[in-house]
Amino acid sequence: MNDEQRYEQGIKVRTEVLGEKHVNRSIENLNDFNADFQNFISRFAWGEVWSRPGMPRHTRSLVTIAILLSLGREDELRMHLRACFNNGVTKDDLKELILHCSLYAGLPAANAAMHMAEEVFADLGIAPQKLSEQHLNQEQTNQE
Repeated sequence: MNDEQRYEQGIKVRTEVLGEKHVNRSIENLNDFNADFQNFISRFAWGEVWSRPGMPRHTRSLVTIAILLSLGREDELRMHLRACFNNGVTKDDLKELILHCSLYAGLPAANAAMHMAEEVFADLGIAPQKLSEQHLNQEQTNQE
């Protein structure tokens, strides 16, 4: 595959994962400073790595979120939290991932990611359902 083909493959995958609006905004904001970097991202991150057949996108999304959470890369994390639903990730997947990351990346990082995920859910209109007081009391009793 040559660089142009890799770029086109990258734009295709990038659009499927992040959405047309995000990719179009990146393309519309190209300038003499960022064009080479955006081309690099499209060719290598999306045209090379995200296009590989060895790992499903669902898994790539979860791994990416775990790494970004661990590194505290909030802007990229927010972007991938929004995008993960395009790859079949569920709210329950994210809940378990964030809980698991709290053990290895630390509670402050996981706590920040949990709040960020809830903000993204609200933006997307998929906010979690509030638990009833009875359910909360039952959980407390079970923990004692």
